[in-house]
Amino acid sequence: MFLLQMSGLPGAGKSTIARHVATTHRAIVVDYDILKSTLLDTGFDFPASTRAAYALMYAEARHLLTQGHPVVMDSPCFWPQILTTGQQIAATHNVPYKYIECHLTDLDLPDERLRTRPTLRSQRPSLTQAPADAPNPPTDPQTFIRTSTNQTQRPTNPLHLNTRHPLPHLLPQVDAYLKP
Repeated sequence: MFLLQMSGLPGAGKSTIARHVATTHRAIVVDYDILKSTLLDTGFDFPASTRAAYALMYAEARHLLTQGHPVVMDSPCFWPQILTTGQQIAATHNVPYKYIECHLTDLDLPDERLRTRPTLRSQRPSLTQAPADAPNPPTDPQTFIRTSTNQTQRPTNPLHLNTRHPLPHLLPQVDAYLKP
């Protein structure tokens, strides 16, 4: 059992790694974008949907851990309270808190990934386009990345993955990191 927090910019590969963990480690993925998009579709504004989606993600993680399931929280994890709340949930349920940060050294690949995936309402369609409902988003990708990266706090034992590498190179690292 574990609580795994995914972290990284849009298009960095968080959901791809989360799906592998679900399949290989029988974990359940709680997808922030699914929650937030559903809240937007039901009438929440963008800021309220952000707060509510995180509250739902934490509640679902607690519920699943109580049932004995390993959990993956698939979200960008840009804010310090996301890290501390995840650590508190893991401690309360007496399971290891794990943290995988997906990163890339250039912007071409994540932008290509964003442009070619099906886009949910809460997601960026590209690095230069914010979600349609986002109020006053930075349009410059460098500003978005710098702001997001600077406010991200990391635990003492994260796994950093350069997701430019192919999955067969990355997945053994993920599996070794999650091994009890």
